[in-house]
Amino acid sequence: MRQFIALIALLLSLFACFVGTAQQKNDEPPAHGLVGLRPIPADEAGTKHDHGGSWEGMPTFDKQKGNYPFVAKHLDCLFGWVPDGDFKTKRVFTEHYWGLSKERDDPDPNKNALIKVIRQWEEAGGEVVHILICREARLAVDRGWKDAELGPFKEDGRILSAEDVADIRKLFKDAHAAGLTRHDNYTLIQMVEEPSFFATSTEAQAVVKQMEGVAYEAHQFNRHWPLETGWSRPGPVVEGAKWTLDQGLEYIFYYGPILWKRAPHYKPFIERQWLEAYWDAGLPKHHPKMHYYLNTFPHHTGRGRPVGPETDPHSVLGFAKWLIEKIKIDDVPNQSSQPQHDDKP
Repeated sequence: MRQFIALIALLLSLFACFVGTAQQKNDEPPAHGLVGLRPIPADEAGTKHDHGGSWEGMPTFDKQKGNYPFVAKHLDCLFGWVPDGDFKTKRVFTEHYWGLSKERDDPDPNKNALIKVIRQWEEAGGEVVHILICREARLAVDRGWKDAELGPFKEDGRILSAEDVADIRKLFKDAHAAGLTRHDNYTLIQMVEEPSFFATSTEAQAVVKQMEGVAYEAHQFNRHWPLETGWSRPGPVVEGAKWTLDQGLEYIFYYGPILWKRAPHYKPFIERQWLEAYWDAGLPKHHPKMHYYLNTFPHHTGRGRPVGPETDPHSVLGFAKWLIEKIKIDDVPNQSSQPQHDDKP
C-alpha cells in the first residue's frame, strides 16, 4: 500500500512539473511582434474615395474571399475589417490625427472623434490594440482643415505636446466612466514624420515616453526615394527603432504605399528588397515589441497591384504572406521560412 501511495505521489509530482513547465512556456513573451495590414479599398464602397486620383476600378479585398487561408489565419491585426472577409483576427489598429479642429478634439467623450472611432470597432467586436496618433497639419490644411495645427517641434510637426497626451489620457478615462468604451486607457503610438529626430532630442523623448511607442511610415515614392539617400534611408530608421525598443516601448514599421508597374523605377519584388535592406542594416526583425504593418493603399505609384490571391507573390496578400513567414515563421523550428512558390526574389 505504501508503495502504491508513493507511486501516486511521484506521478502527481511529475504531472505538476509538466503543467508548470507548460505554463512557463505559455507565459514567455513571443519571439516576434505583430504583422498587420491596412486592407484598402476593402470593397466597392471603398473605391468611392480617392488619394491623388480616382480609385474607380481598383482591386478590392472582398473579391478575394477563399483565396488567402494562410494570411487569414496568421495575420495579427487589421486597420478595420473586410466585409464578409476571411480574416480571423479581431485585433484592430487605427490612425488618428489630433489637432485638426476643436470640434474633433472636444473633451466631451460623447462628441470626440477619437472616441467615436474606438466605439465603432468595439461595438463591432474588435479589440483596439494600437492607436497611431499624430498632428498632421501640412496635409490636413490642403484637405480642408483650415484650423489644423502642428505640434511643438519644428523638426517633426507630427509629434504631440505633453498637454495633448494628458488631454487624451483624461478623455479615455472619462469615456470609460461614461460607459462609452471598453477600457479606461489605450495604447498610444506616436506616428512620426522624421525617422530619428525623436530619438535625439531630450524634449521630444520626454513626450514620446508618455506614450507606449512610435510608428514610422516608410513610403516608396516622393522624398522617400531612393532608399539609399531618401527620407527613409536605413540609417536613421534603424537609429529611431533601436532607441524606441531600448526604452521598452513598441515600434511599428508602417510600410507603404509600395510601388507597382506604373512607377518608372519599379522592378519585381522591390518592396521585399527594401525590407531585406532594412534588416541587413540592423532593423530588428524578431523582437516582441517590433511590429510590421503594411499600408498598401493604392497611391498613384502603386495602383493596379492585384490584391490576391496569396499564391500570387506579386499581390498584396502574397506580400503579406511572405512578410508573415519572415517575421513569425523564420524563428519557429521545423517550419519553412520561404514562400511556397518559385517566383521569388
